Amino acid sequence: MNTVTIGPGLNQSLYKPTQANSKPQIALIHTTIFIALIGAIYSPFTNEALTPNLINSLIACAFAYSISCYSLYKLSNFPGASTLLNLPSVLLIVIAANAIIFTSFRLEYSRTMLTIGAVLLPIAIALQHKLISNKNKNHLYLVTPFGCYQNILNNKENHYKLLTTPSIEELDVDQVSGIIFNQHEKLPNEWQQLLARAANLEIPIYDISQVYESLNGKSPLEYLPEPTNNSLKPHWLYRGTKRILESLLIITSSPVWLPLVLLFAIAIKLESKGPAFFIQRRVGQGGKEFNMIKLRSMCQDSEANGAQFAGEDDPRITRIGKFIRKVRIDEIPQFINVLKGEMALIGPRPEQQAFVKEFEQKIPLYTYRHVVKPGITGWAQVTHGYADDEDSTKEKLAHDFYYVKNLSLWLDIVVIVKTIKTMVSGFGAR
Repeated sequence: MNTVTIGPGLNQSLYKPTQANSKPQIALIHTTIFIALIGAIYSPFTNEALTPNLINSLIACAFAYSISCYSLYKLSNFPGASTLLNLPSVLLIVIAANAIIFTSFRLEYSRTMLTIGAVLLPIAIALQHKLISNKNKNHLYLVTPFGCYQNILNNKENHYKLLTTPSIEELDVDQVSGIIFNQHEKLPNEWQQLLARAANLEIPIYDISQVYESLNGKSPLEYLPEPTNNSLKPHWLYRGTKRILESLLIITSSPVWLPLVLLFAIAIKLESKGPAFFIQRRVGQGGKEFNMIKLRSMCQDSEANGAQFAGEDDPRITRIGKFIRKVRIDEIPQFINVLKGEMALIGPRPEQQAFVKEFEQKIPLYTYRHVVKPGITGWAQVTHGYADDEDSTKEKLAHDFYYVKNLSLWLDIVVIVKTIKTMVSGFGAR
């Protein structure tokens, strides 16, 4: 049998083993060991009793460790979200959160103990990640020959064993990490019996679309069942929380982005004729049109011949426009659209009505990207880049649909981290 490197995100099965119930206990044990290690290192420095400042510091260290582990676990559910690459960002956030709590409530603390905890925190998490990776390295997946299994077998980074007969004896029960099947296709009775026996043996069972999405970060449109309205409707709590957080972030950061926008607006006016801001009709949530605001990056008559995609080295783009498009500064005025409720910080990129009508005729399910608010940045933008034809738009739609199906604040955090990397690298800019 071939070994498989389990892709990030593939940690939820349709039939979860009972061992999954022990995760909270394991997390508690790990946190206790971490705190005990800090105490063991700290004790030679002092003989003082367990004072309030030491208790507060130990609680802060436990908070930082448990929240960091949980956050990295949730973030690793998404393709391309490496645990170790996300570690610096997560540590910075939890340490800042601890600092804010201590300052706001004027709590006593031990600087020595907090320093020891800050040094041990990344080391402990990196070691834990290494141990888990080594433990899972040789596990196997087995695929039933139904549905879009060929897409999984062709994955270059993973190797799978194709299960050709519905026999439980073909499985190495001690090593198999799961069986993959297509839950939307009618299986012969003998294959259904195999899945039932596997479930009784506590072998995880995965739907093939779930595996495909976990490996590629996009939905297999050609095998996707037509969803119902309720299956894609974002939860009210998610919508409300996201709306509040976005508004707070935009308002509190306005002293930074407002002067930046004004500075480039002046530069645009000095370089070329025309208004500094570009207002264009785009299609938003529910297919409703709205006026999207951008800093003008092209010459004044850029769309005199109608709507068209920007190409590589497009002559319509000005010198300043080339820079602000690369680092996405031209998108900042859309913060106004977010505050008005027409857009979100994160979501599928809004398109012009002419392009929407064209793609709706050619691409099935295209309209489903309008179930959520369009965004300034999104999963498709940071994973696929710019789309300027039917094929690349299909590819982008597959990423958009993955985002719509997997809406969560955790996925939004991944998009934010990737957006920062994109701004630095200029990935996908036109």
